[in-house]
Amino acid sequence: MHKITFSIMTAMMLVAWTGMSAQAAMPKKVTVKGELLDMACYSTMQMKGRAHGKTCGKKCLASGLPAGILVSGRAWTLLTNPAPLAAYVGKIIKVTGRMDSADDTIFPEKIWWKMGGMWMSVQLRDQLHH
Repeated sequence: MHKITFSIMTAMMLVAWTGMSAQAAMPKKVTVKGELLDMACYSTMQMKGRAHGKTCGKKCLASGLPAGILVSGRAWTLLTNPAPLAAYVGKIIKVTGRMDSADDTIFPEKIWWKMGGMWMSVQLRDQLHH
C-alpha cells in the first residue's frame, strides 16, 4: 500500500513540476517602446535612425528582411511580416507581445507608431494576424 501511495505522490509531483517548468519557459507578455530597426543593417553595421530608415531600412523591410526594436540599447527581433512596418523604420514604436529573452525575440500582438503625440496602430499582415 505504501508503494502505491508513494508512486502516486511521485507521479503527482512530477506532473506539477513539469507544469511549472513549461510555464516558466513560456515567453512573458510585455509592452515595450523603442526605435524600429532594419535588423539586417543593424546587426551587421549598427545602422539605425530615421535617415537610414527612409532609404535602405525601408527597402530592407519591404523586401522581407527582419524588423526589430531597440529597447534600452538591446535589439529584439520582431517575429512578424516586416513589410507593413517598412514606412516606420527609424521611428519610435510601441509593441505589445510575447518576449522571449532566450533568443531576443518578440512575437507582437499589436504594434503602434508615434505620430506627433498620438499612437497609431499598424495593421499587421501575416498568417497569425488577420
